[in-house]
Amino acid sequence: MSEAARKFSGTNVLITGASKGIGGACARQFAHHGATMWLTDIDDAAGTELTAELGPNSQYRHVDVTLESDWDALMSEIEERGQPIDVLVNSAGAAIKAPLIKTSLVQFRTMLELNLVGTFLGIKSVAGQMSDGGSIINLASLRGVLATAELGAYGASKFGVRALTKVAALELADRGIRVNAVCPGSIDTGITASRDFADDDVEAYTQTIPMQRRGTPEEVAKVILFLAGDDSSYITGADLLVDGGTGAGARTPKKSTQKV
Repeated sequence: MSEAARKFSGTNVLITGASKGIGGACARQFAHHGATMWLTDIDDAAGTELTAELGPNSQYRHVDVTLESDWDALMSEIEERGQPIDVLVNSAGAAIKAPLIKTSLVQFRTMLELNLVGTFLGIKSVAGQMSDGGSIINLASLRGVLATAELGAYGASKFGVRALTKVAALELADRGIRVNAVCPGSIDTGITASRDFADDDVEAYTQTIPMQRRGTPEEVAKVILFLAGDDSSYITGADLLVDGGTGAGARTPKKSTQKV
């Protein structure tokens, strides 16, 4: 077995929203490094397919992260097997794009329930059984750092994830459990490809990113692996932006020298 494959050997990892996007990329990265994984989602077909791809060290369970009963059932099964979780990745989430005055109360509550309450329940459910010295990584967002028009409900939920992350980091530090937030910028996932974002000028937006491109789920997943492992052993309560430099500040646009 290679050194890379041994890095997380014997490590039990729980990933929510694991069937695709950043969650799916995390599952593949952890599998490559030898972890044993519990993958959860509500897309059972995609979750089951991914689990089959990753092999016998991965197992899938249907978990709606907004339902405490689903968390209780999962944690009871994990406890019965005597396999405490070492790493939790709270990746389940979604986004809607609409001006605040056109955002319904149902939509606003849905964002809070899935992105914020789901993360809260993940921390609450897993931390009590987690191995001391474990790691929790929460998916926040650049939009939880840098407010963005038409992403009010989403941004509010992700600002909340960052606050929750810091409180959990303080409360769990005595057990050596580290809690950090990853804040992706524009990442090429199913969320940004949804109908809500169909009228965005992606090319123009990409030009505002200092690195002049969107990120990939795999790039975010590699950062999450860093926060999960020993290489980040003195990092907790942090917000780590994975955004191509967008959050660093603004650049002055230059006049074009091209002739029409």
